[in-house]
Amino acid sequence: MANAKSLAVWDVPMPVAIGETFSIKVGGEKGAKVEVSDSAGQVVASGKFGSEPLAGTEGLYWTSLDVPPPAKEEVKEYTVRAGIASSRFAVAAAPKATHTLTVSIVERETKEALGGVEIRLGPFHARTDKDGRASVRIAKGNYQLKLWRNGHIAPNRPVSIDGDVTLALTMLHVPEEHPDARWIR
Repeated sequence: MANAKSLAVWDVPMPVAIGETFSIKVGGEKGAKVEVSDSAGQVVASGKFGSEPLAGTEGLYWTSLDVPPPAKEEVKEYTVRAGIASSRFAVAAAPKATHTLTVSIVERETKEALGGVEIRLGPFHARTDKDGRASVRIAKGNYQLKLWRNGHIAPNRPVSIDGDVTLALTMLHVPEEHPDARWIR
């Protein structure tokens, strides 16, 4: 099986903590050897696909690989190879998340909880549940908190993290007829 023709990479964490090994999952053909190389071409992790297919699939054999951590805050690219198949992935390395930011988000006018809101603070991210709540592990620092949800807007907000923080936020619904509606849908 040295000539594997297909390859899948998943469960790539984002971000990864500087100095901490992270794991990814890779799938391909039964018994094929798989290698992960850094951008310089150095093999940093390797393994072999298992003998049992991933649950729910008929022929995706997989393995979990531990990848050495980036040494500094950066976006680092990797190549995964199994036989003639290859794929790429990248990770953003950030300081270790030592605090928790908890948010609750409601629609400004109706006060209804907003599920599915994407929350971004640099490389750290989360999405609200159906109750409009989310928690994200985050490193100490200063960030621009950005919210995104189809049909809603909210200004970016500076946030300083030096401990656990809880925020109650609102987003404004933008009706279809609003002049800016096409830019936020």
